[in-house]
Amino acid sequence: MNLNYSVNNINFKEGTVIIAGAGPGNIKLVTINTILALKSADVVIYDSLINKALLEYCKKNVKLIFAGKTSTNRACSQEDINEWLVKYAKKSKKVLRLKGGDISFFSRGSQEITYLKKNKVKFKIFTGITSAQAALKEVKEKSSNTKLCLNFITGHKKIKTYSRQINYDYLVNTEGRILVYMGVSQIESIRNSLIKNGMKKNTKISIISNASLENQIIYNTNLMDVTNFVEENEVKPPSIIIIK
Repeated sequence: MNLNYSVNNINFKEGTVIIAGAGPGNIKLVTINTILALKSADVVIYDSLINKALLEYCKKNVKLIFAGKTSTNRACSQEDINEWLVKYAKKSKKVLRLKGGDISFFSRGSQEITYLKKNKVKFKIFTGITSAQAALKEVKEKSSNTKLCLNFITGHKKIKTYSRQINYDYLVNTEGRILVYMGVSQIESIRNSLIKNGMKKNTKISIISNASLENQIIYNTNLMDVTNFVEENEVKPPSIIIIK
């Protein structure tokens, strides 16, 4: 297999935007395409959850724009990000939008794509390893669970304005694993909805904090106790909740 890649392999042209997934945090889990895009980009607009060591791959004269958003702190709005993407692309810059995980999992990637299309800016999508993949790997290594169904949901209350209401009755009755992104702050509501729709109170739950990183922590509890457990153990984002 030929691994002699160069920036020419990704065909990153001036006036183009690349929206790339930076993986779950561990720098070893970043795709070659994303590394090559970092080396070539004139402008990098990056989120708070990326591994900052990735920025060391950038050119010396690169323009770095921090676009981190959390539930308690916002460096900018989504509208700001959309406008930056178009602004610098129109200036014939190679623009890299660097997002944590994979851009298709509960990110605002679709909004950015829509805005780029509206403004007739050429773009590419580079997929990445999502944090749920890294978290599920850790749990599967310690479990004999053979369920074949996976359900991905978001617990982020802000994203509810962009998503359909979660069908908890369906989730309970599929009998598959449920992986919750951004659910720590909404865990009580999630727990109550699952119990209300018939999930057993002793259902096992794993919470993986900082999946794939050296400071990764795996917590184990059950559905009934999860709210108190999160509070008592001061579980913080970023975390993936796996309900099995």
